[in-house]
Amino acid sequence: MLEARAFEPAFLRRLDGLVLGVQRSRTVREGRRALGRVQGLGIEPESFKDYTEGDDLRFLDWNAFARLDDLTIRTFRAEREIEVTIIIDASASMGLPREDDKLGLALALGAALAYVAMASNDAVRLGVFAGARAGGVRVETSALHRRRESYPDFRGFVEAVRAGGATQMTESVGQLLLERRPAGTVILISDFLVAAGDYEQAMRMLLRARHEVKAIHVLGDRESTGTYPPGHYRVRDAETGEICEATLGAGAAEGCRRRAERLAADVAAFCGASGIAYARAFGASHFEDIVMREFPRLGVLR
Repeated sequence: MLEARAFEPAFLRRLDGLVLGVQRSRTVREGRRALGRVQGLGIEPESFKDYTEGDDLRFLDWNAFARLDDLTIRTFRAEREIEVTIIIDASASMGLPREDDKLGLALALGAALAYVAMASNDAVRLGVFAGARAGGVRVETSALHRRRESYPDFRGFVEAVRAGGATQMTESVGQLLLERRPAGTVILISDFLVAAGDYEQAMRMLLRARHEVKAIHVLGDRESTGTYPPGHYRVRDAETGEICEATLGAGAAEGCRRRAERLAADVAAFCGASGIAYARAFGASHFEDIVMREFPRLGVLR
C-alpha cells in the first residue's frame, strides 16, 4: 500500500527543509476593544497602549517616558503553538477501485503533511472518519506529536486504517469539534463523493470554529480518467448498496472524465469563495509529483 512510502527515509529526505505555513496570530476586534494582543511574550511588536495599574513594568516604553513624560506599554503580537489536525476520509468509496489505492494515497499525503508540519515543532495529529456499522459516525485520532523524531509513531495508526461505511462528513466534523480543541489548522483529505451540501456544511463548521482550513481532493487513476475495460457491468454503490447496470466504452470514459472535472471545479470554487486552500491529488501513480506540485498550494514553503 502506498502509505508505506511516507515513512521511507529517501522520500522523507525530499521533505526536509519544507515547512507548513499556518496562521499563527489572530486579532479579533469587538467594538473598539482589541482582543488577542498581549504584553510582551511575543516576537513581533504590534502597538502601544496607555499604562494602567497592574500592567507589567518590564514592558514600559522608557524612551517615550523620557521624551514625553508619558507612561506607555508596548504590546506584541503573540507567537503561539498551532495544533494541526489532518483528517482523512476513510469511507467505503475511498477503498475503491482497489487498483487505484485511493485510501493509500490519502494516507500517504496526510502523513507527509504531518512530517512537514512538525518542522516548526507544532502539535500535529492524524485522524480518520467514516460512518459506523452500528449507526452514527466513527472518528479516530492519533496522539499529538511535536518533533520529527516522533514521526515514526504515526506509522501504526496509518497502517491500521481500513475503508468502510458511508462518508457522513458533516456529522464527523461535528463530532471532532465536540473535543473543543483550540483554533488551529485542519487539513481535510477526501474524494468529496458526497452531496455538495455535506462537504460545504462540514467546512463551514470548521471555519466557524475559527480553524484555518485546507482541503486535498483525492481521486483514483481509473475513476478520474474513466479507463475501465469496456463491457457491461453490474455496479453496486459501496456506501449505499444501490445496484445499477452500466455499459462502459469510449463514450463512458469521456463521461467519467467530465464528471471528475466538474466535481473538482465545484469543490475548488467553494473553497476559493470561502478562503480555503484547495489542492488536487488525482492518481496514486503521481504521488511524488502531487507532493511537489500541490503542496505549495497548501502553504508549504521552502
